[in-house]
Amino acid sequence: MNQKLISRLLWPVIFFLGYMVVKSPVNQILFEKAFNERKADVIQKLVDIRSVQVAYKEKNKVYAGDFNTLIDFVKNDSIAIIKAIGEVPDSITEDQALKLGIISRDSAYISAYESVFPAEYIQNRVSRIALNIDELALVPYSESNKLFKIESGNIEKGKVVVQVFEVSTDFASFMDGIDADNKGINLQKPLMVGSMVEPKINGNWGE
Repeated sequence: MNQKLISRLLWPVIFFLGYMVVKSPVNQILFEKAFNERKADVIQKLVDIRSVQVAYKEKNKVYAGDFNTLIDFVKNDSIAIIKAIGEVPDSITEDQALKLGIISRDSAYISAYESVFPAEYIQNRVSRIALNIDELALVPYSESNKLFKIESGNIEKGKVVVQVFEVSTDFASFMDGIDADNKGINLQKPLMVGSMVEPKINGNWGE
């Protein structure tokens, strides 16, 4: 086999190896971009759910244990807004002014949706993920329409019984359709807000 023939046979191999060297970092960059965007959208969904849970508890004194209850609350319930009529002098508190008859209070009702998701909240949301109340339980990007896990109950903390809730999913649920093998991602890792063992409502993504 002469040198020219060897060169002709080697060049395709060299080009292929060069392509793989260049392609691998690009693939990693694209994967990380997709992963970060999807994770951010799931976090936004968890924040939305938390907002509904907090409003639901303020009215009902407990957290909801299922999504049907939360969805019905946002779509059909209302929340009382108590307004003070009159001005409170600087020298006294609002309660004192109320007792003295300087001010009065009046109740108005707005929809739970408007209360939980005011215009400012909507403007500050991640715009990639739509705020669809009917799909509150659905994990974004899940091709099999997986649902968030939801729990609620109470625990004793410091001899005080407190209400708690937890909503979660795993990374695998929102990485459907993307090859995550050898990408350094633990697909079993949970992404969650709240806790069933601690009285907290923050997320585990480093809030």
